[in-house]
Amino acid sequence: MTIAATVRAALADIPAATFVVAEPGCGIIDIVDEMRAADGAVVMLMIESGVAGLDRALLGAAIGPLAIERAPATRIGAIDIREGAVPDHVEAAARFLAVARSTTGQVLVVAPES
Repeated sequence: MTIAATVRAALADIPAATFVVAEPGCGIIDIVDEMRAADGAVVMLMIESGVAGLDRALLGAAIGPLAIERAPATRIGAIDIREGAVPDHVEAAARFLAVARSTTGQVLVVAPES
């Protein structure tokens, strides 16, 4: 099971949150369209660690404009999961973005502990 799938399951107690997962080889336009169409008060993008650097950067750059486009009814956030990230840290970051009512358009990078 991927970290994103584990986090999605762990945050099932937040019914207003919709999770979109960007996996390696995903289509950027498809992910953005999925975020535009997603229901819920919070739409959270989780960028898997294997996503190519350019795709990762493009997805991160899309978060701010998507937040403006979907406001005020929907908040947008993203978790950029880096190789070796601790699943509990990814879950904590996702939970924060899901419940922080004054936060939208943010990308949190979760990297391995040093």
